[in-house]
Amino acid sequence: VLQIIASLALGLVLGLAFGRGSSISEFLRSKRLRIVMAVAVCFALICVALLLSGTRASQLGLLVSGIVMVLAIGNRKLIALMLVLLIPAAAGGYYVVQQTRQQDETNEYRKTMWRDGIRLATESPRHLLVGVGMDSLKNRWQEWGLFDRGWLPMGHFHSTPIQIAAERGLPALLFWLLFLGAYTRSLWQYLRRSGGAPDVPYAIALGVLGGVAGFFTAGIVHNNLGDGEVAMAFYLAAALGAAELVSKNVSPE
Repeated sequence: VLQIIASLALGLVLGLAFGRGSSISEFLRSKRLRIVMAVAVCFALICVALLLSGTRASQLGLLVSGIVMVLAIGNRKLIALMLVLLIPAAAGGYYVVQQTRQQDETNEYRKTMWRDGIRLATESPRHLLVGVGMDSLKNRWQEWGLFDRGWLPMGHFHSTPIQIAAERGLPALLFWLLFLGAYTRSLWQYLRRSGGAPDVPYAIALGVLGGVAGFFTAGIVHNNLGDGEVAMAFYLAAALGAAELVSKNVSPE
């Protein structure tokens, strides 16, 4: 949730300050400066909270989110600045994570669950087509030999794509990926083709694009779609972007 909110905040900062049709001198004289400064403070505080939480995948997701937003804006000076700041920011984040998470048990647990999820999703034609059913792991995990036959804590597959494939089948996974791809492409094309002065709707669409990229990145090693609060935040952010596309008469291709 912090990653999605942080992406929206960063989108407001970047979109209002560096959006298409904007110059630094014009921005410094505009009323947008106050908004950007206030949101930038909020973004910085959210980043501190995210770092101290030790959630590595969400931190990486936010990093990917920022990169995608900068590329979508297409400002060469901003891209160069991002490249200069990227290495120290990544190094600082890695150091904080190392201090807050110094054990590797979670990594081994994830690897085990990934192997089990892929095995379960591909062990029969029926599983490939429709999966094993939502939440069926709780009742039939012993039959399928999951969780190291009871030696590991009961949970999920710690990956949204693997979770969808195992529970709902490969066609459902393909549909989910196509939905994300079409939605992201529509946002990207709108942002790249927008020639007007930067405004709040443009900045929100930029933040939503970054949020989707970060959500997908974190979802590779987290079952974030399976968390109700996270899924609700994601769909709310996606709806904001969809509203902007509809208002500009942009439809997914």
